[in-house]
Amino acid sequence: MIGELARKNNVKAEPSDIEKIKSGILEKDFKTIENARKAIMDRYGWTLEVFEKKVIVPFVLQSKLAEKIKADPSAREALRVKAQGVLDQVSGGADFAAMAQKYGEDGTAAKGGELGWFGKGEMVPAFENAAFALKKGELSPVLVESPYGFHILQVEDTKTEKVKDEKGKAVSKSTVKARHILFMFPSIDKELSANLKNANIKIYSRVHNPFAELLKQAGK
Repeated sequence: MIGELARKNNVKAEPSDIEKIKSGILEKDFKTIENARKAIMDRYGWTLEVFEKKVIVPFVLQSKLAEKIKADPSAREALRVKAQGVLDQVSGGADFAAMAQKYGEDGTAAKGGELGWFGKGEMVPAFENAAFALKKGELSPVLVESPYGFHILQVEDTKTEKVKDEKGKAVSKSTVKARHILFMFPSIDKELSANLKNANIKIYSRVHNPFAELLKQAGK
């Protein structure tokens, strides 16, 4: 899948990229090319050339792909447009939980985007600031951008209660109950996950058949 994704994005493992990785491995772990060849053969039964093909080249491709996908402004803008379209639907009355299940890209999607209760300091600052600025039942009128992606955010409830701090002193603590729909920023992991869902993968393995010997003895 790394190879297919690399071809799709016109990413190649150049000889200079491969040599840079090989030099780093030799310098750090093996000191000499002879030591590297022996260690790789002992450990994997591979020549250095096979190790290069099976390990170094995919690593180089994955690293370059990750950088290219993350830095692509058009992909991020397309994601923002998609998220804004869903926000417009929710603002217009579409069921939040149903939209979260359909479009959410994190573990909360199956639960309708439910995040539960959280206080200050428990979420990333951009998301936390947006959540605590909303009132009970209020939907954020704009997309909330965090390091993870674009969020459609709604605060379902708020409360303030007395709790004890680290020194045992009674203080007021505000918490919110919120839900969100997360549109994750483009990344190589996201791309690979999408490809994996559509991949046709077959695994062939030698499995012991406990009946084979009995059939052989019976002349069948």
